[in-house]
Amino acid sequence: NGVSLNGVSLNGVSLNGVSLNGVSLNGVSLNGVSLNGTRSDDGSQLTVNTVGPTLTATLSNGATLPLKVERVSQLTGANSDVSAYDVVFESDGGWQPLCGNDAAGAPIAALAVSGVWNTETGVTGGGAYAATTSSFTFACRHKTIAKCVELGYKTWTGRTSQLESCVRLIRGDFCGDGTPYTADGATLNLYDNVGIQTDTNAWMIEGEWTPAGARCITQPRLTRFQQQLGITPPCAAQLSSGANCGVSFANGAVLIDELP
Repeated sequence: NGVSLNGVSLNGVSLNGVSLNGVSLNGVSLNGVSLNGTRSDDGSQLTVNTVGPTLTATLSNGATLPLKVERVSQLTGANSDVSAYDVVFESDGGWQPLCGNDAAGAPIAALAVSGVWNTETGVTGGGAYAATTSSFTFACRHKTIAKCVELGYKTWTGRTSQLESCVRLIRGDFCGDGTPYTADGATLNLYDNVGIQTDTNAWMIEGEWTPAGARCITQPRLTRFQQQLGITPPCAAQLSSGANCGVSFANGAVLIDELP
């Protein structure tokens, strides 16, 4: 119910994809095909059939990478509208799982999320989401983007603002510049301004979140960046607002998070 294992990375090693030889995926071009289960913000279907066609991924250095979908499955329960894709990329050693393998050796699936994320850190616009109907993100399951989608923050249901805020929150991107200030494996509770995730834990509030990063924090010494990393991001002083932070969503928060 909103409790999520926190991770520094999105989709594996970096913000927008699995790191490949020092570069990362920066979006996948539709190239005239459509991907089942991927919809734009207005709810319309982005028009790839499932298994077979070779897709083109753009790397963060501008190079391209061939991808293929080998298998498609459907999630269940509240996420029965979400498709999971076993995606492979072409390497010198043949086709390899894009998201790697799990402990049992099975390929980790990816979700297809319309739009792309900026992979830069420490700059204006770093970590930001850009909506587009011409490219999408393969988000590896169990990493940040996919976690946020599976929490219920789906672009095709109009929850893009919650998705963007969730990605900032889980990464600990307090300054909203793409720099994470958290550690892998941390546990947190999050809830939102539209009632998809509700607060069921009497934990300590860390802060309020928007698509631009943290809107406020309760006390610097109680945050992840102090407790886990022992460092202070440059924006911390302007974020501090004491006991009023996290009391409600009235001041513009999209998500609020708590630590145990």
